[in-house]
Amino acid sequence: MSKLTSLNAEVLVIGAGIAGCCAALEAAYAGKKVILISKIPPLHSHSVSARGGVNVAINEPDAFAHINDCLNAGRGVASKDCIEYMCESAPENLHWLEKLGVQFSKDESGHYKNKAFGGSNIPRACFSKDRTGLAIMVALIKQIKKNELITLLDQMMAVELIQETCQVIGAQVLHLRNTQLFKVFANSVVLSTGGGLNSYKYNTNAVSTTGDGLSLAFNAGAALRHMEFVQFHPLGLRNSGIQIPEPVLGAGGKIVSISNDNVMSRYYPEKKELAGRDKVSIAIAKELSNHPGSELYLDLTNIPEEKKFALKEASLIAATYLNADVTKDKISIIPSAHYLMGGVSCNINGQVLNCMGDIINGLFVAGEAACNGVHGANRIGGNSLLEVVVFGRLAGQNAAKLQKKANYQNASFKEFTFPFGDSKEKMGEILSTLKATMSQNAGVIRNENGLKEQLKILADLNRRYLDIKISDRTHFYNQQIKQYVELKNMLLISEAICRAALCRPESRGAHYRDDFPSEGNFFEMATLTYKHELGGMACELIRIS
Repeated sequence: MSKLTSLNAEVLVIGAGIAGCCAALEAAYAGKKVILISKIPPLHSHSVSARGGVNVAINEPDAFAHINDCLNAGRGVASKDCIEYMCESAPENLHWLEKLGVQFSKDESGHYKNKAFGGSNIPRACFSKDRTGLAIMVALIKQIKKNELITLLDQMMAVELIQETCQVIGAQVLHLRNTQLFKVFANSVVLSTGGGLNSYKYNTNAVSTTGDGLSLAFNAGAALRHMEFVQFHPLGLRNSGIQIPEPVLGAGGKIVSISNDNVMSRYYPEKKELAGRDKVSIAIAKELSNHPGSELYLDLTNIPEEKKFALKEASLIAATYLNADVTKDKISIIPSAHYLMGGVSCNINGQVLNCMGDIINGLFVAGEAACNGVHGANRIGGNSLLEVVVFGRLAGQNAAKLQKKANYQNASFKEFTFPFGDSKEKMGEILSTLKATMSQNAGVIRNENGLKEQLKILADLNRRYLDIKISDRTHFYNQQIKQYVELKNMLLISEAICRAALCRPESRGAHYRDDFPSEGNFFEMATLTYKHELGGMACELIRIS
């Protein structure tokens, strides 16, 4: 690409995973000129790692049971309106994906095959072989490339939103190939950059998922909601954090000790491994904490023959990363940071909100970067792919409705700059400390002392971050510049998680505090984390309206 200073569009979508692609397509279907930017090639996005399936009550009389499962998992802090909209519109969205070319697996009579996920009382996850996320992404990208109204630019990273007095009107963008900064102006901006849990040592996120959209929105005045609710996947490989797909538990997989004791039967004798991701992860963390130096294992050696189809992806992962055979070998596991239920506070239409609940004009959010309350305190497996499609499309539709022409001349922003030079501080050392301490102090099991200690550590890491200099002055694929921005975002997201976890003195859903091991009187209350008017970060518990 030749040297740029600015580009114009009617809708700018930042992030080209499933949510971003759905938003871009819907905006284009509404006749809007769209620029879709992505930090990485879209088919490398975190969306492609969503293997299991998408929850749809397609083989049920209605969506009542699906809605009820979501509300139960949400533990009293979920948005009923958002859940009802998502679950009731699921069949229509499934058929929309099929029209785009996604082929969902069906039996010989033409009925959709379903997988069981923890937290659901009925198997309802529709899937496309064992790579549902990839199948959806391939279909979406084909449609995007055919649409003349959409310009897809990869290797582009948004570093700051551009604001007019009352409206977000674009973003400053870093061209990762040549380190050039340029501006993209638009009537509306959709953030769809995913979550941001790479600040944990053991995590299942793509390396590119560093909280970029949450940081962009926070610095533009948005509130972050429910940041304490971090879902840990119970089946992370102990050596890497990469997860074994959850459907293996629905097929009969067991979590056992070295003596072959079935651990989950002691904690949840009725549902056992299907008690839900939060409960299973907490049980595993307790076991490992109570028996230092011990290990727990995933046992798939006795899966019935008729259910072994569910082991295909697990077998590939174990063979690739452990040189193991799941039909013969038990796999050492550890809970791995997996999904952020919290995110940028927004309403059902995807409009971003500040700490007062007011709409930030021109700014929308969708996917894991968003928090409209649809997951509450815990997400059930199979709902993430549904959420990104349903609310990604809705955000794109609503972003396209914004008719106000942005006044680029009155834009308020400062040119983003990078601190070139030499310093003793190394980004790798700061990141390594961040990952280790977040896992230790803000992991599956938390308490006041650990969270306060982590905030002190984060304050020190932020001070050290200010002393970082970028020694690499090359223009092409300068990884230090990219890492510099990502590290800043991860530090911000980590602080938001810790402040929200400290602000909620109870255990609820995926948020477990051993100093407050039971649910308290915080039903229908949400944490809001936002930029304090005097600087720094503030967090408070508010009543959900």
